[in-house]
Amino acid sequence: MSYRLLAAVLILVMSRLGFAEDPPAAANRPRLGLVLEGGGALGLAHIGIIEYLEEHHIPVNYIAGTSMGGLVGGAYATGLDAKEVRELVTGIDWNQVIGGQVPFSDLSFRRKQDAHEYPSNLELGLRNGLEWPSGFNSGQGVQMVLDRIALPYSNLKSFDELPIPFACVATDLVAQEAHVFRDGPLSLALRSTMSLPGFFSPVRSGDHIYVDGGLLDNIPIGLTKEMGADYVLGIHLETASLKPDASLSALGVLTQSIAAMIAANEKRSMGDADLIVRVPLQKFTAMNYDKANDLIRAGYAAAEANAAKLAPLSVDDETWRSYLREREARRRKAVTPQFVEVTGVPAEIAQPLTEQMSDHAGQPVDTAKLDRDIMLLNGTGPFSSFDYSMVEKGGQPGLNLEAHPKLYQPPIVRPLILINGADYNNVLFTMGARITFLDFGGYRRELRNDLVVGSQYELRSEYYRPFQPTSGWFVAPRIDLTSFQYPVYDGDTFLTLYRERWARGGLDLGYSFGRVAEWRLGYEGGYLSLKSEIGSISELPKVAGTTGDVRMQFQYTTLDDPVIPHAGENVTFSTKYFHVNPGAPEGFPVSELKLQNFFQFTRRSTAFLNADGGSSYGFNAGIPAFQLGGGTRFVAYGTNELQTNQYVLGQVGYIRKLRNLPPVLGSTIDLLGVLEVGQTYQLPFGPKPPHVPGDVVGAFVVNTIFGPVEVGGAVGNYGHGKFFFQVGRIF
Repeated sequence: MSYRLLAAVLILVMSRLGFAEDPPAAANRPRLGLVLEGGGALGLAHIGIIEYLEEHHIPVNYIAGTSMGGLVGGAYATGLDAKEVRELVTGIDWNQVIGGQVPFSDLSFRRKQDAHEYPSNLELGLRNGLEWPSGFNSGQGVQMVLDRIALPYSNLKSFDELPIPFACVATDLVAQEAHVFRDGPLSLALRSTMSLPGFFSPVRSGDHIYVDGGLLDNIPIGLTKEMGADYVLGIHLETASLKPDASLSALGVLTQSIAAMIAANEKRSMGDADLIVRVPLQKFTAMNYDKANDLIRAGYAAAEANAAKLAPLSVDDETWRSYLREREARRRKAVTPQFVEVTGVPAEIAQPLTEQMSDHAGQPVDTAKLDRDIMLLNGTGPFSSFDYSMVEKGGQPGLNLEAHPKLYQPPIVRPLILINGADYNNVLFTMGARITFLDFGGYRRELRNDLVVGSQYELRSEYYRPFQPTSGWFVAPRIDLTSFQYPVYDGDTFLTLYRERWARGGLDLGYSFGRVAEWRLGYEGGYLSLKSEIGSISELPKVAGTTGDVRMQFQYTTLDDPVIPHAGENVTFSTKYFHVNPGAPEGFPVSELKLQNFFQFTRRSTAFLNADGGSSYGFNAGIPAFQLGGGTRFVAYGTNELQTNQYVLGQVGYIRKLRNLPPVLGSTIDLLGVLEVGQTYQLPFGPKPPHVPGDVVGAFVVNTIFGPVEVGGAVGNYGHGKFFFQVGRIF
């Protein structure tokens, strides 16, 4: 065997083992270092730059980047070509990733109840006093993308072993200085470099807390020279400058101040580059992820405009093919894990989590399924995020999932704001919170407490205890102290105001059908009081005394959103038999069924068909079993105007999405239209209800992070009509 052939074989073997030297530069051609600037969505323009470089056979020997430049550069450094990087980035649901919320469909059933009953995206903690999360977004969506990229390279000794040597920059808040990542977990480096302060939660590692590197070095030109580059190509993303007469809010001032700080470090760095390609992106913003293709085209066009300057870096076809072969030889594939382990949480929680994820062992890693299962774990509530990587134990490769519990809990606090402006002359205001201790006494056990004050007072507590850590069967003892206003109207005419009070306890046996349904059977009993507080017209009997009932309840939901659904179904059925109740001469049953169906037929348009019905089966229920009018059912009628022991209601409606809101403010602005028609039946007392009540409702709904705000009008038969507003639940 010739010495040349032997040398070639040794190089190939060493490259497979990860010990090869840097990819060679072509003869008489400088080693090129590519530096990609950070800039949120604007950084997608870097993909267009890379596409141009590949089309014109310009090899990249080193890559450095910050923030989104770090993500794009890191993906390219792992051996993905320009087309694969483009498919990766454009395939990401950026609205979901930036929004930071676990999709409603991926929440556990109890978390779905929380999201529906407390329709706010805000979540606080009480671990060290009232505490906000360290970021608007836990970063789980981004983390899964980065773990997918980095998984084959979990055991790198240095980023120089990547197909293209790579480095990125983060800001270390503890050391108060820039931190350069050139080794360690690749996903940790990528997650750290793009952790925008206040938006994404910071990354904690050992004694360090990392945030976005753009604060101190947004275009790290000098870094590639330290790595060995002879020629540095920097990519600068040009944004619109601030006009002197611009109107600035407090948030705007903060944003522009950070932008000025970043611009200053960019100017210092760019002076050391051999060539700066400037990408004009003045008509885009850092949040324009929905314009990915336009941004990529802008990057390509900017490189094309510098064709004459880039041409000397191009190589011939044979040299280019040799470069690609060498790059491909350094590329790795993830091995098949023989076991799965969960770390970051106590053993009594890690063990059932490991059982749930055990089907990922013994087969090649399916990152799509793994991401899905991780999102489902996140949907249970106590975790901020998970990351995954390959590990080795006893000579066997395994998949490690590191759980990151929410540092601000227990407990978790979901605030509630309810404003009922069905009668704008008598607005009802309620505020409160759901305070939940997750994994209280064991995995999946919960102590859930509701505290509400205002027009309505509530103190509720339930302890949810599954029979086994992964069992669907559970028991749930509970107590309930409630006092709420009960106004009664005749159209716009106020008749009287009652106060209804409950003090009761109960015990349920139930079964949870995964994330979509729950069945309960139980008993509850206590004390009920209803009496008039304001008004001389008595519409309802005044009652007080003990109450007790056996109840059965079933809830099922496949809705895609707790506030403004666009697809799915929801079924709620409850039935009770009261063996004792004040005001009722004998025992009686009461049942109620609610059906909701939503159909999305275009990206912006949704239709829905809902039906409600309830009955006491002809028995005297003492006080009315159902109260309709105002709020969400027969909106044109007065609050509680339709008192009945039996009713049916049908709703046909249309939802039109008008625009998306920035994730930090909410989700969407929607137009809502509803046609309602139904039937109520005569009580043994009180006025005769309308024969066939009905109305038409039109409203605008702004789904904010504090909850949905609805403003609209309704016109009904029998002379009913009103303008209304409300904050809280829409359906």
